[in-house]
Amino acid sequence: MFHGGELISKFKEIDFSIIIPTYNESENILNLIDAVKCNLPVNINVEVIIVDDNSPDGTGTIVDDYIRDCESSRFSGSSHLGSSSTKICATGDLESRIFRLRVVHRKIKFGLIPAILNGISASTGRYILVMDADFSHPPETIPILIRELIRDPDSIVVASRYMLGSSIKGWPYKRRLLSTSAVRIAKHSLRIGNISDPISGFFAISRNVVENVNIDSMGYKILLEILVKVKGVKVKEIPYTFVDRRSGTSKLDISVVLDYVRSVWRLYRYGQQSRVKQKSEAEKRSSVRFLSKVGRFYTVGASGLAINFFISYVLSNSITNMWYIHATTVGIVISVTTNFVLNKIWTFEDKKFRIGSTLRQYALFASISALGAALQLGLLYIFVQSGIQFGLSLIFAVALASANNFLLNKKFTFHEKILD
Repeated sequence: MFHGGELISKFKEIDFSIIIPTYNESENILNLIDAVKCNLPVNINVEVIIVDDNSPDGTGTIVDDYIRDCESSRFSGSSHLGSSSTKICATGDLESRIFRLRVVHRKIKFGLIPAILNGISASTGRYILVMDADFSHPPETIPILIRELIRDPDSIVVASRYMLGSSIKGWPYKRRLLSTSAVRIAKHSLRIGNISDPISGFFAISRNVVENVNIDSMGYKILLEILVKVKGVKVKEIPYTFVDRRSGTSKLDISVVLDYVRSVWRLYRYGQQSRVKQKSEAEKRSSVRFLSKVGRFYTVGASGLAINFFISYVLSNSITNMWYIHATTVGIVISVTTNFVLNKIWTFEDKKFRIGSTLRQYALFASISALGAALQLGLLYIFVQSGIQFGLSLIFAVALASANNFLLNKKFTFHEKILD
């Protein structure tokens, strides 16, 4: 007989961990375990983790006895996980597929979401599947959830009661109304528009997705919190027939309803705070980008002045003794050209150089530069005539003309939003 630690070390890697929280499910649990085993796909290694909230009807003890029977025939072991005891039963062909059953005994009943999180922390599978213990979630749907998640591991695969092809059996009108109202509240108040059943308790998800979510609700709808807090995740829904429990008692009462309302309110506030934070960060990034481009534009302008001066000086004094007007004209043309190229590539990060569009951009850039020169001269004249000292007037005129050039080129030459 293997000891627990030895048996676990010999296990193949677990593919799926099926988390089943229980409270007073003694009439269903063993039949459910057998049904789950019978519906598992071939060559998929699975562990089923029963998380029992100290059920008065002995649900956890029944699973313990089941594991003990399994122990007498095949393998067994025991370990401990935090304050919750865990017992293990393994069956199946170690060369083809592993089925491991574990039960986690919680000392007190402390809500469905904490129970699921406890089960996830006790699990080892790469993927997590969550379902109820009352047969309202048919085990026959498990292989479909598994197949779809393996096909697209970055998604959340949800068994939906409300998409085309699904149905609900055994619910009275009031229960249906309560459920559909809860769905509408979640979709509209939390802006979850890409899913028909955001409060489903039957879904599959990759471990790395759920472990990156800070789940802090104490209610009953963990999927709802995941959908709100995981941004941009792809949701895939499959239809199934929800059948109301045939045995045991429903957990729905006024406290569950109040817990749901509190959870929606908490998630609504979380969403509002997240949107404000995202908007602030986006505005901050936009401001940084804008100021960065302004700085680049002025840097390019300064380099253009240096190029203009150098070309004009060399042509008029050192090489050809060109007339200074002609030399300065050549310097202006070259500096405008280098300014255009540098601004296109560096300032506005436009790497497209198709001949026709680039020539149009260059012509527009040169026209705006000429307009800027005229504006600079006009402003300089106005400032000096107003009694402002020439040097200060020149600084003001250059700054305003350059800002005008930047904004016009940003908007019309390179087709960017002004404040982007």
